[in-house]
Amino acid sequence: MRLSDDDRQMAVRDFFMPAQLLEFADLADSASRSAWGSREFSRRCGSSTVRRLEGEPDAGALARWTPAPGGFRYELDTSRGVRADTLTWSDVRETIEARMTAVRYGALREAVTRQAEHEKAYVPCPGLYADAATWEREFYRRWSRQNSALQLRAAAALDAILPAAVAHPPLF
Repeated sequence: MRLSDDDRQMAVRDFFMPAQLLEFADLADSASRSAWGSREFSRRCGSSTVRRLEGEPDAGALARWTPAPGGFRYELDTSRGVRADTLTWSDVRETIEARMTAVRYGALREAVTRQAEHEKAYVPCPGLYADAATWEREFYRRWSRQNSALQLRAAAALDAILPAAVAHPPLF
């Protein structure tokens, strides 16, 4: 069976984290997108999988991405059988560009940049602090709170460009 429009939308959306979406959006041509895709699948050890969440079409179904020439193959194992299709990087680019605006791109770039800069400031151990409890109280809790807020902003920017097939309720 072929993928539905919702399946194709979810195949693109769920493939990207905010930083990856920004990288992909900045690529100039199909050759660079293909090279990026090869590197990404290599980083993922050749494939990746995710289960669809409750409230999504075919909740609980296993979705799988595997590399294909010029794109990826997306397979969805449902109780009614397997739906699959190959999406090219051009298909992915079209899906992204359909909702990409200058404002959304700017929000994505700012959120990803701020999160990356914040993660560079992480101190992994007490080091300069008197002990682990002081490190946690004086550094880690504040750093973690801010990191969570930055992750939410990046996720919101991704959602604006690649919305869920079924809208999720806001967190707050």
